[in-house]
Amino acid sequence: MEIILFIILLAGICNLLLSTFVWLKGYSQRLNQLFGIFGVITTFWVLLNFIFYYKGSPNILLLRSGYAVGALVPISALLWILELCGRKLPKGKIILILITGFSFFLLSFSDLILLNIKKVYFGGFEGEAGPIFPLYFTYIAGTLVSIIYLLFSEYFKATGIKKLQISYVIIGAILYITVAVLVNFILPLLGNFKFVALDTPSSLFLFFFTALAITRYHLFGIEVILTEILVGVIGILLMVQIFTAPTTLWRIVNGGIFVLFCIFGYLLIRGVFREIRRREEVEKISQAKSEFISITSHQLRTPLSAIKGYLSMVLEGTYGGISERVKKVLENVYTANERLIKLVNSFLDVSRIELGREELKLERISIEDLISETVSEIEIEAKKKNLYLKFERPKIALPKILIDRGRIKEVLMNILDNAIKYTQKGGIDIKLQIVNGRLQIVVADTGEGLTKEEISRLFESFSRGTAGAKFWTEGVGLGLYVSRKFVELHGGKIWAESEGKGKGSTFYIELPMR
Repeated sequence: MEIILFIILLAGICNLLLSTFVWLKGYSQRLNQLFGIFGVITTFWVLLNFIFYYKGSPNILLLRSGYAVGALVPISALLWILELCGRKLPKGKIILILITGFSFFLLSFSDLILLNIKKVYFGGFEGEAGPIFPLYFTYIAGTLVSIIYLLFSEYFKATGIKKLQISYVIIGAILYITVAVLVNFILPLLGNFKFVALDTPSSLFLFFFTALAITRYHLFGIEVILTEILVGVIGILLMVQIFTAPTTLWRIVNGGIFVLFCIFGYLLIRGVFREIRRREEVEKISQAKSEFISITSHQLRTPLSAIKGYLSMVLEGTYGGISERVKKVLENVYTANERLIKLVNSFLDVSRIELGREELKLERISIEDLISETVSEIEIEAKKKNLYLKFERPKIALPKILIDRGRIKEVLMNILDNAIKYTQKGGIDIKLQIVNGRLQIVVADTGEGLTKEEISRLFESFSRGTAGAKFWTEGVGLGLYVSRKFVELHGGKIWAESEGKGKGSTFYIELPMR
């Protein structure tokens, strides 16, 4: 069998398996139903082309049948895309679309679209287009342009996972449409030519990228579908080998391999199902945890802010004078309340990040000014421990960069605050440098240093080094985790280096120069 025929047959099998699985897995959902209909129609179109080329005879009725079913492919795709994009058309327009498609379906059996066949060969044929072939082409092309327009308009409006889903479908649709229109419609308009049978297997592009969207972004909610398709296709190929084997011995061997594959294929699919269920349960628990933390943190922040306000007014004498002894106690309470507010804010940051609700407010600012501002605010803490805090400002001003001022300042605060807490003598140096077109903020301290093991888990949630437990017992290990997430949201990265215990640490914050 020629390679093109094999590709056509494989495309038909894959399309049928994919559409059937999607239909069965979500038969009650309209999106799955429409995709299943689209897949089945496309499969008939592909298989009709396979039979035509496999026979190798100028059977005009068989070829016209392929063109007829091909007229239904774009309207079934359009109805599916409309559902995917959430567009609701009036019933009258839906009826008009269906009438147009079925009209071309019926006209395809006449001389108006395909006049005759001159020669058939493996992978193509020579023929002559009918008088209304340009109209047929206009209908197909117009429908496909509408599909691309719908996908792109939805892509620019969508956010998050939906945007990624649409982008995968767009890639597959563009590849599918480009090959199909070029081979099956543009060339016939030039007159007599040699048709090439690449339009039908090009449907694999769309189905393949849609399958990626299914598995990676839960477009239809059935991640296991590719595993089932893979097992099914390999099983079919192994079964074919049983009947095409040259000897009885090889038939027996191939039969044994087929049986073993069926057993292991079943175990593989069952294992995938089990793993997906386990992962979904973990994701639900994780989301519930993040929701709980978010709600609890919001509820805690309001009374803590009220306590802070009242304590501040009492300490300032708004409610009358207080003794030094009472004032000292209230100052300790105020400090403890500040730590609680900071902890609650950290929990809120973590919950927003894990729930995907963190949004950056980007603005173009001078990173030197932001660092100087942060240093001046935290410098008093360094002076309390007799540490130096020195920022080496570049001699030539760096270009402004596009960042979220508040989030990057919070990252700098976390890094500098940790450096001060875990440094007992000496101090902290801050400098800026550009490496490979990216901006690096370097914070080097003379503190306790880190082991390789501590560095490997330093930026994980609720992770702290031994120095943290020794010098700052109130910490919970969220500051560096939140900092890493904020930097990654900017398209950057953050890491630490140290030569070992007692030799200080150096933290690097790398941001894109945009």
